[in-house]
Amino acid sequence: MVLAQGRTRRRVGGGVAALLIACAGTPAAGQEIRGILSERGTYAPIDVAQMVLIDDALDTLGVTLTDERGFFRFELPRSGEYYVVASALGYQALRSESLRVGAGEVRIVEISMETRPVPVEGLLVEADAGEPQIAELRGTGFYQRMAEGRGEFLTPGQIAASKAAWPQQLFWGTEKVRVHQHSHERPGIWNDVLVIPNRTSRGYCSPSIYVDGRWMRDEFMAPTMSLADIVRKEEILAVEIYEWPFGIPRIYTGKQECGVILFWTEFVDERG
Repeated sequence: MVLAQGRTRRRVGGGVAALLIACAGTPAAGQEIRGILSERGTYAPIDVAQMVLIDDALDTLGVTLTDERGFFRFELPRSGEYYVVASALGYQALRSESLRVGAGEVRIVEISMETRPVPVEGLLVEADAGEPQIAELRGTGFYQRMAEGRGEFLTPGQIAASKAAWPQQLFWGTEKVRVHQHSHERPGIWNDVLVIPNRTSRGYCSPSIYVDGRWMRDEFMAPTMSLADIVRKEEILAVEIYEWPFGIPRIYTGKQECGVILFWTEFVDERG
C-alpha cells in the first residue's frame, strides 16, 4: 500500500513577497534568507519541513523547521553564496539553486518540492527522502529520464563522493563506458578517451559528447583536445550515458552512429 502525505491545501503563490514580509516581523539587522516552502504544482505550503543552510564549501551553518505557512528564515554570518536543502515526509528532498546574498541584503526565495509517496508496511512507515534533487537539473529532464531508467546515470551525490580528479575517471567501473588510451602528443590523462560498445559491429565507438545540452562536434575540436579540456570534473553535476540506439533522447542523437554522453554542469542555466 502507498500512502501519500495529506495536508490542508492553501495556495501561497502570488503574494509571496508580501507574505514573507508579514511572516518576518521585525526588519533584518543583517543579511538574511527568507523563504516559503510549497508543493510543486499546487503551491500548498509545507509545514514542519527541515531546512538546512549550507555555504559554498558545503558546511552546515544552521537548521530550522518551516511553520504552518511554509515560512523559514536564516540569519547569515556574512555576505556570500549559500544553498538551502529542504526535506519533508512525503516529498523528494531538494537542494536550492545557488543563493548569492550581499551585505545587509534580505534574499527572498520560494522553493517548491515534488511529492514522494511513502510506502507503508503494516504500521511501520519508512520515509526515505533519497538524494536531494538539484534545482539546476530539474529543467534539463535529468530526473525524469533517470526515473524512466533508459540509460546509465551518475547522480550529483555519486559525483561529489567520487575521488576522481578528472572527468574521464568518473567512468571507471561504469557499465556502458570504457576509458581507453589514445595515442597523440599529450601524455597522461590527456590521452584518455571514452568509448562505448558498438552493438552493430561488436567493437567500440566514440560517443557524441554534450555539455549542458550543447553537442561538442568533432569537426570543431582540435585533434589533440581532450575531454578534460572541454569540462572540468569539479564543475560536473550529473552525467547520462546512452548506447546507440537504446533509449537515446531524441534531441540528443548526436552522430546517430554511436552512443551519447550528456554532461550537466553547475553552469547549465547560463549555457542553456
